[in-house]
Amino acid sequence: MVALVLHTGTVAAQSAKSQQTWQGFVTDTHCGTNCQVTKDMIPDKKCVQRCVREGSKYGLWVGHHVYELEPQSKAAQYAARDVAVTGTLDGETIHIDSIEPTKRAATKKPKSN
Repeated sequence: MVALVLHTGTVAAQSAKSQQTWQGFVTDTHCGTNCQVTKDMIPDKKCVQRCVREGSKYGLWVGHHVYELEPQSKAAQYAARDVAVTGTLDGETIHIDSIEPTKRAATKKPKSN
């Protein structure tokens, strides 16, 4: 009986993962934060799509970290776009409940003097 209670408690704790929201760019897990960027300092869409075709996975670039996104089908249409993702984190993978483009303007590359 005690083992059953402990096991049930573990399952309940695992299924009670809290939803969070992250904001970042959809990139790929191969290039990650080293992805080729455009003049507007956002990931290059062609680079992201090429890496995914070659076996990489879509990921969310947040700060200096890239989280894998699942399901991949929800992330695909947002390649190289700035998005807000709501979901749950399991290790290094964000399980997407919703994903939407943000209205945040791209950061322009500073002019050199």
